[in-house]
Amino acid sequence: MLPSLALGVALLSTEGCDNLSTSERELVHTDAEVFEAVARSELVVGMEDSRPEDDTSTLPPKPAGPAGIPLDDDSMPASSAAINRIQTERRAVLQRLGVEEGGPFVFPDCEGVRTAETEPKSGVTSPRAGCPTQWRRYVTIGLPRRGVGLIPENVRKTDPRSFDTGEVWTVLVTETSIGSGGQDWKQYASVLTREPDREGFTLAARFLLTWAE
Repeated sequence: MLPSLALGVALLSTEGCDNLSTSERELVHTDAEVFEAVARSELVVGMEDSRPEDDTSTLPPKPAGPAGIPLDDDSMPASSAAINRIQTERRAVLQRLGVEEGGPFVFPDCEGVRTAETEPKSGVTSPRAGCPTQWRRYVTIGLPRRGVGLIPENVRKTDPRSFDTGEVWTVLVTETSIGSGGQDWKQYASVLTREPDREGFTLAARFLLTWAE
């Protein structure tokens, strides 16, 4: 059950944002709201990273499998000041939600197979060689991109909705989990929407882009 918390992320203070451009301030505000919405949807045993990672090549471990689908666009990159502010706001969100902030875990000798088995069954088998005995999960959330045009057409066809009303953002979410049975890696494009007469974002859809298990 989600903790009963007031959603105050959208009403961020401008303190610490004086050196940011108007577009960067908008990005900081939007990212805080989007990050909280996605983090709430991911509230399971595991950990979140406050760093806004979009490039899956920087997220070890990298089990054998297809490369991630980049959500590239022609947006200007955020400045280091904006990224620092985004990290600060994301840490505040994680603290309010009671979610651990962590970093990537690296078990290069743990084979990439399903990790639904969170712990060895009594009297059956030992953990796979190179794998931890305790199940853990690590999630990274990228920067929000406006609209859904960055999601490949062949992926979007799985959902007939056009997402052409209200405010719509897309964010890249990468999930890595590992346990005694192995590790897996999944990458999603999460679509968040906000209708004009409502506050806050709603996680409207989640498109699986690629995976390795």
